[in-house]
Amino acid sequence: MADDPELSRYRLIRGLMIAAAVLYCSLLLEAAAGFPLNLHDSMLSDLAALDQPTNLYARGMDLTTGILLVLVPILARQTARRHRDVAALLISTALFGIGTMFSVFLPLDCAPSLSQACLESEDSGRAGMALVLHATFSTVAGVGCVAMAFFILVVLRRTGWTGPRRLTAAVLAGASLISQIWLVIAIGIQELKGDEAHQPGIIQRVSVVLVCLMLATVTPGLKQALLPSRSLQPAGQPG
Repeated sequence: MADDPELSRYRLIRGLMIAAAVLYCSLLLEAAAGFPLNLHDSMLSDLAALDQPTNLYARGMDLTTGILLVLVPILARQTARRHRDVAALLISTALFGIGTMFSVFLPLDCAPSLSQACLESEDSGRAGMALVLHATFSTVAGVGCVAMAFFILVVLRRTGWTGPRRLTAAVLAGASLISQIWLVIAIGIQELKGDEAHQPGIIQRVSVVLVCLMLATVTPGLKQALLPSRSLQPAGQPG
């Protein structure tokens, strides 16, 4: 018997989100490269700097992640017509993907955490418009990620928290949301101090791990919202 088309689409979306989760987890690349960065004072974006040997790998992972996160809302667009909260979640996912994807084309020229000259170039404004645009698209990705975590919680509030998959998705979305806000506050404090040489590297890495786990678990956690009840339950059972 042939699969329900919507169930097949759900499985494809689930696979794309798991792939995006793995590719977005740049800590895997950092580990494979032998941890070239100072974990405490560097940001993972330094892996994609043009003067780093990990440059092409890091940018390739981000580009593929961005493409996958844009494809998912396209595939799930019919679901968005049923509920506004799902539509908002899919828009947030696309925003996350667009910001991640376009930041790839505007990488840092050098890794500030590994070069004092590079750091001074950034501080003096000599890095130019490319740095500004990179920061802009990174901010777009960050806003999309925060909004995505928020709307996962909104959708789960409507569909219910019960069940291990939903509860896992809710916990990881909440933890991701908190970690992203914490990261923004930490970066803001460093900026106010004028201490750009010491970035909140550990906080960022914890946040990235939580986001990766959120991406991997969101589709199973929101299965009821992404599929009509006929794809989830035998006929005659209540929704």
